[in-house]
Amino acid sequence: MGNSQKYLIMFIGKTHSGKTTFANEFKKENGNILVLEADPIAVFIKEHFPELINADNNKHYEIFGEVSLKYKIFLLLLESALSLGKPIILSNSNMWLKGRQLVSNLCKRLNYKLVGIYFDFPEELLFERVKIYKRPFSILRVSKNFNDLIINQRTRMQVPDPLEFDIFYAIKSPEDLLIIKQKLVSIL
Repeated sequence: MGNSQKYLIMFIGKTHSGKTTFANEFKKENGNILVLEADPIAVFIKEHFPELINADNNKHYEIFGEVSLKYKIFLLLLESALSLGKPIILSNSNMWLKGRQLVSNLCKRLNYKLVGIYFDFPEELLFERVKIYKRPFSILRVSKNFNDLIINQRTRMQVPDPLEFDIFYAIKSPEDLLIIKQKLVSIL
């Protein structure tokens, strides 16, 4: 990873598609990479500022174009992280086009190349993973459980266009993960 080019790797995908697991494994194997995700921010807001949750949810969902409080905080953290000049992986869902555009604008301003990796797994696989992996419900904002979240994400997923990114890969099956990992190592 001696490349002087700076990269931000944005994962896009529904819950339980393996984004955070892949990011953490990649970091463990490849070193000096910062992994950011929005789920801990959701938990923090719920625990410390519960009175803001309902107002934020109503504002965010009434006007889908409005950025949530969680995402505003995430963007602030991201901007600080970009100033470090390290490779960064965003392992949150990044399903929303406007959110991806906000990140893209930050990347352009701070001379980062944007790499998009779309975890495009069939829902059946995601529902199976929900049964196996017991993630805490505390990260959920609106959905009552992860099966409900997968169903809700059907209408919220804005499929990425490869033209949004400097480099783009799609993962259609778990077998593609090793290939994408090798491609990331080669560009970093």
